[in-house]
Amino acid sequence: MSKTKKILLTLLGVFSIILVGVVILLFSFTQSMKADPDEEKKIRVQAERYLEETFEEGTEIYDVLYDNMGNRGYFEYAAKVKHEKYRTQFLVFFNDETGEMEDTFLSDKWQDDAETEIRPYVEKELGDVLISKEMEDIAESEDWEKIQEEIGDYNQLLLVFDDGVGKELNIDPNKPASYKDYDISPTTRITLSRKKQDADEGRFTEMINALKKDKVLEHGYMIVEYISTKGVPLEDEEWHKKF
Repeated sequence: MSKTKKILLTLLGVFSIILVGVVILLFSFTQSMKADPDEEKKIRVQAERYLEETFEEGTEIYDVLYDNMGNRGYFEYAAKVKHEKYRTQFLVFFNDETGEMEDTFLSDKWQDDAETEIRPYVEKELGDVLISKEMEDIAESEDWEKIQEEIGDYNQLLLVFDDGVGKELNIDPNKPASYKDYDISPTTRITLSRKKQDADEGRFTEMINALKKDKVLEHGYMIVEYISTKGVPLEDEEWHKKF
């Protein structure tokens, strides 16, 4: 066998090994992205037991979340639950860090309540906005073009409380007090689907002052970002302020 043929066969062997390795990695990655039916069933059973022991009002498990990208960090599977009285959608999960079953009911309820109250102040200064509940309904569609069409030129409002705020403040989920009764500082994120305007900072400041004056939100951290409906940043920097 000539020297050239030996080199070619060696290169072919190396290439084959690399190709097989890539295929195995791709297969493993694809499998890791798929939810395990047994784990989904397990969290449903755990969540049902937890809900019966924790909530007096009716609740309904309507789906399971598989955090295949590890965004949360402290669970892989969570039951998606709807509270029948308040219509709040929240998560129930086993927290790998604390070793306990937990929920995001109060955090999500406060988010719904606060966004509803803050919305008029945002719209007065910046125009129509979509809040989280509306965005979730739109995002249920698998048609990206339809999602973009429904969002249109709307701005977006998102208010974030810590997931564990209910546990941290030791609040009974059956007597969910108002977020206004506690000295907390949630993050308010506003997404504008346009470029920055000279009058924007004055508008943001006026909005914050009105929220504080009317005791709708006395403390927090506000972030305003400029992003097109296609997800393209329109400005290099966000506007932000702690108050």
